[in-house]
Amino acid sequence: MRETGRRHIFLRYTFDPQPLFFLEIHAMKFCIKGAWTLVFVFCLGVLSTTPATAQTVTTGSLVGVVTDSQGGVLPGATVTAVHTPTGTSYEAVSDAEGRFVILNTRVGPFDVTANMSGFRPEKLQAIEVKLSEQATVAFKLQLATVTETIEVTGESSPIDPSRAGTADNVSRIAIEALPTISRSLTDMARTSAYFNPIGLNEDPLAVSVAGRNNRYNNVQIDGAVNNDVFGLAASGTPGGQTETQPISLDAIQELQLVVSPYDVRQGGFSGGGINAITKSGSNRFSATGYFFGRNEDFVGDGVSRTPIAKFKHQQMGGSVGGRIIENRAFFFSNGDFERRDNPSGISVSTTGQTFGREAEVDRFLGILRNTYGYDPGGKEEFIRTINSDKFFVRGDFNLTSRHQLIARHNLTDSLNDIGRPTVTSYLMPDGFYRIKNRTNSTVVQLNSAFGRAVNEARFTLQTIQDRRAGQPFEERPFPLVQVNLSSGTVRAGRENFSTANELDQDVYELSDDFTWLKGKHTITVGTKNEFFKFRNLFIRNAFGNYRFANLDLFEQGLAQSYDYDFSLTGDPLQAARFQVRQFGFYAGDQWRPASNFTLTMGVRADIPTFPDRPTRNPVTEAAVGLRTDEVPTGVLWSPRVGFNYAMSNANREQLRGGFGLFAGRTPYVWLSNQYGNTGVEFRRLATGFNVNNRFTFVPDAGAQPTNVGGAVSTEIDLIDPDYKYPSLMRGNLAYDRALPFFGLVGTTEFLYSRNINDIKYQNLNLVPAGTRTPDGRPFYTRNRVPGITDLLLLTNTDSGDAWSIAFKVERPYKDRFFWNSSYLYGRSRSILDGTSSQAASNWGNVYVPGDPNEPPLTRSNFDPGHRITVSGGYDIPMPVGLTA
Repeated sequence: MRETGRRHIFLRYTFDPQPLFFLEIHAMKFCIKGAWTLVFVFCLGVLSTTPATAQTVTTGSLVGVVTDSQGGVLPGATVTAVHTPTGTSYEAVSDAEGRFVILNTRVGPFDVTANMSGFRPEKLQAIEVKLSEQATVAFKLQLATVTETIEVTGESSPIDPSRAGTADNVSRIAIEALPTISRSLTDMARTSAYFNPIGLNEDPLAVSVAGRNNRYNNVQIDGAVNNDVFGLAASGTPGGQTETQPISLDAIQELQLVVSPYDVRQGGFSGGGINAITKSGSNRFSATGYFFGRNEDFVGDGVSRTPIAKFKHQQMGGSVGGRIIENRAFFFSNGDFERRDNPSGISVSTTGQTFGREAEVDRFLGILRNTYGYDPGGKEEFIRTINSDKFFVRGDFNLTSRHQLIARHNLTDSLNDIGRPTVTSYLMPDGFYRIKNRTNSTVVQLNSAFGRAVNEARFTLQTIQDRRAGQPFEERPFPLVQVNLSSGTVRAGRENFSTANELDQDVYELSDDFTWLKGKHTITVGTKNEFFKFRNLFIRNAFGNYRFANLDLFEQGLAQSYDYDFSLTGDPLQAARFQVRQFGFYAGDQWRPASNFTLTMGVRADIPTFPDRPTRNPVTEAAVGLRTDEVPTGVLWSPRVGFNYAMSNANREQLRGGFGLFAGRTPYVWLSNQYGNTGVEFRRLATGFNVNNRFTFVPDAGAQPTNVGGAVSTEIDLIDPDYKYPSLMRGNLAYDRALPFFGLVGTTEFLYSRNINDIKYQNLNLVPAGTRTPDGRPFYTRNRVPGITDLLLLTNTDSGDAWSIAFKVERPYKDRFFWNSSYLYGRSRSILDGTSSQAASNWGNVYVPGDPNEPPLTRSNFDPGHRITVSGGYDIPMPVGLTA
């Protein structure tokens, strides 16, 4: 059949009434040896026992049964599955119970044929294999009274009988059809009730999963880490601070959204996982082109009838793919370009909200230009530039019938102007900082089949470069100045966190999964090893930071507060440099003791090691008995078990569930604080604001005073010697049923999580100083250790939990139509949410009724509350060859 073009009608609605807050070497060898011993013992235990199936993070699987017309099983039947876009062929033979299993298949449509001597071949067409799911089919062969092949349009079970945990899939059809202004992974992920988009005002959206911190998620593309593992971007992806996407949505084939996967190959998170695979070429040449655009004419004037300033958002691109050699080699490529001019929302007197105080702002500008010889820009509304270029290329090669090689590269190059003026605090154009990102990601993967076993080997290299600095029009580096006006303040000069701010991340990953069928077991053993190298340059207030009580004092050059940070080493741009090597080992088994019952079990061990240590500062040892050169150690164990009980022979209803431990990386920015704030490398001057202070203003950013008399403020960050990465216990219980009308599938699911280890910050420099009237509330001073302001300890807590109940009705794509609707209600509690990258902010930005070091258990900022999500689409036929 010739495929006709399509026009999409689509719908998506989301309602959320909640506020949007948001080894020493011998020990190392022992840990690795212990992990491999565990794998070996696990395998011996199961080798002695109809096979189950397991899917990898980049593929799917096909299973089924072959019977005769009377329902008798047919052992020895040959089953051939052909991936229709590429011609890639897979083969299996039915066992003594008539069952067959084809592991590690491509994702997409298949034609599946069963052949057996004495019977007519039967061919099922258009069987859809989804990412990390099992497609189940059934053959009923007729006696060979005639030689023709029976061809029917196949249909797999609407329910995945191998699934135990909480997860959702977003198909290629849904990705192409659903509306999205940002064309982002977040917009696709939010179709799941568990993936809650969060953000405030103009902040880019992040995703909280099941009531957890957005920094606890893991993003994989083609099985490879695609996180901002350092943890600065709320989105959790490389370049997230520039508001770019890690990859063009046009290059994504399918998404899997996991919350509690009991397959131990899925790890690296204590929140949730976004697992995406990219498109490949096929035997048919194809191309796409797209353009999305809007400007100020599409935006209303608002309640104040104030016209919006210049606004533009354009995204354009295209893809091309096809065959290099028919059925053997394919290519796919994409280019995506985004250009945005975003108004900052505030001007002195023209567009957007007006700050007013124009005469005072004019005098402020005159002082800067005439007295200090510096021009910060004009009074008009600043237009932010947000640009992104993305390039993707992939090649697929069927080396032999048993070996397939995939190689792909993804490049993003982006920038973003960031600043937050308000109607009470005006920001001059030079106060907006510009952050640039460049990310390169390469993945090479080899899929191999060996009889009844398959292997997936993968190597990944990712380099991420972030540069945060001033505007291109900046005349010269200038200190940050803030001046009080008759009401409100005005600021100019380099933003204080952008004076020396660079981050380099190199990520290497080597993984291998080996899966084989043994009796009623599908056994997987594997290893996933990640190697991180970080260079973090972060010196705040490196140009000086001054505040003035009024314009007269500013003109006289006499400030009322002064802050300045500088290096005490021979390098004025001293950066924190450290490496992390995380070794992972796992063993799992999917056991099918009965035809209607599947048990998934396994254990995973992740071993983080730190070859580089922070500088040792004896001051903390004498004061609190803790060293500054501690690093995390130990093994992160993740045992898991899940079950699936099919309550009908036709896979029309099932009960599933399980529980396990899930551990993820600590955002490494939290650990970088220990490397950069030992009290040895830097000195911080912070005077505090007092109207009686008179500090001489120095407009030369490179000649700031290093001594203003008794204003030294030193922060030292420590880590508990027993600190562990975030981890939790999570379990689910669910019921799925294929409803008897409209092809709908209903699900009811309960999910519960309880912290095993989460973060907690304490300021060890606090000393009780008395109580305040009228309620007797205690207050504290920070003077336990002289000369130190904050002595911040990163440690663990087991306080915190979350639960939810969800109801979902969906209609898988069929007859040009799909539908997904869900309702979820949940609660999440924590003592500290870790919403900042800095230790001082994580500790200080927690509201407590008493001791700041012992925050109470309360509702989390990531509490999901009520969520209603509806999405769907319908394809309208169009003339051949056209798609709209």
